[in-house]
Amino acid sequence: MVQSSSITTSVLVPLAGAGIVTLRQVFPVTLGANVGTTLTGIMGATVATSNPVEAMQVALCHLFFNLFGILLWYPVPAMRNIPLMMCRFLGHMTAH
Repeated sequence: MVQSSSITTSVLVPLAGAGIVTLRQVFPVTLGANVGTTLTGIMGATVATSNPVEAMQVALCHLFFNLFGILLWYPVPAMRNIPLMMCRFLGHMTAH
C-alpha cells in the first residue's frame, strides 16, 4: 500500500470491466492517481544525490505532462469522450 495510485488503478480496472463502475466514473480517479504518481516522483527526486537537478527536471516534466493532459482532456465534456471512446474500443478489441 506504499504506492496507493497503483492500487487504485489496479482495483478500478476490474471493477470497470465487470460493470460495477462506469468508465465515466473511473476516468477522473485515474487522472488523479496519475498526478499522485508524479508527486511520488518529485519526492524521490528531492533525495537524489548523483544528479539532483536532472532528477527534479524529469520529475517536474512528468508532473506537468500529466497536469496539461488533464487540462486538455477533462474540462470539456466533448474532449472527455475521446479517451473514453478509445478505452471502450480497446476493451472490445481485447475481448475479441
